Amino acid sequence: MDDTPQNLKEEVRHAIDLTRDGQLEEAIGIFVKCIPALTAGTIDEKRFAAAAMSYYGLCVALVQRHYAEGVKYCQISIRANSLDPEHLYNLARIYFERDDRRHTVEAIEKGLRLSPGHKRLNALLGEIGRRKKPVIPFLNRNNPLNVWLGKKRRRNQS
Repeated sequence: MDDTPQNLKEEVRHAIDLTRDGQLEEAIGIFVKCIPALTAGTIDEKRFAAAAMSYYGLCVALVQRHYAEGVKYCQISIRANSLDPEHLYNLARIYFERDDRRHTVEAIEKGLRLSPGHKRLNALLGEIGRRKKPVIPFLNRNNPLNVWLGKKRRRNQS
């Protein structure tokens, strides 16, 4: 790999494209080579370098199953690029993969507030679905009465 900033950016862009296409194994190999240069500040565009962290974090989480590390990289990216819903999508994917519904929904909702038409965020939301409000709102969702009434409501709607 040529370490000039322009070639480094091209490599990182390629890894980002691979990540978006679901080719995570190949992408993480490129990221692993590029991350030291990104964190050392070789690329002048700090937002670009921080954005790459989001995709690297997604790869780390989904390929290596290091979820906490993946979340950390996504959060670095979100702090640097707070108006980019794509990084919230990557964060939501990590939470979804580790079966953390509450944080998945929070990340999706933040992303959709920034970009209501974001296709991948909407698709992920559709995949996990939305819960209906409890039948008796002042009781806890897990209250046996709410559970029973919720099952009755679902049966009647089917």
